[in-house]
Amino acid sequence: MCSGGFAKCLGISLMPLAIVCVLCNILLFFPGGKSVEKDHITEQVWYFGGILGSGVLMIFPALVFLGLKNNDCCGCCGNESCGRRFAMLSSILFAAVGVVGAGYSVIVSAVAINHGPECVIDIKGADKQWGTPFSNERWSRLRTSYSCEGQQAASSCFYSVSRG
Repeated sequence: MCSGGFAKCLGISLMPLAIVCVLCNILLFFPGGKSVEKDHITEQVWYFGGILGSGVLMIFPALVFLGLKNNDCCGCCGNESCGRRFAMLSSILFAAVGVVGAGYSVIVSAVAINHGPECVIDIKGADKQWGTPFSNERWSRLRTSYSCEGQQAASSCFYSVSRG
């Protein structure tokens, strides 16, 4: 059984979410609304989790789902001779593409959260030392002995670690 109405609702809800994901990934290239050097943007931003995974790979299923309502699950791409089977097969295949895109985005996001932001960790005169003070291998030491007081971080990358 094919529900064209549900497919249209799903397609309509996926479109703005995909656009928001693309915009959020683009904003990661401009922390604090300022342009920074390429070396001061974390590696995970360059994996394009929001643009590729949650954006492009989600727009394809959304467009197919929107098209299913127009065809009432009877035909494909406006061609009535294709039949219901091809419409159902295409919706399943494009749903699988959406699942792959979502999985890619989740994996990139999890790695980015584990790695942490790129921040200024030491200022010596005019020289700034950049690093990832919250990366996985240093997390246990940071939880007990590190304080961000007096540290300058990239505008949107300021994280506070409380002593506890």
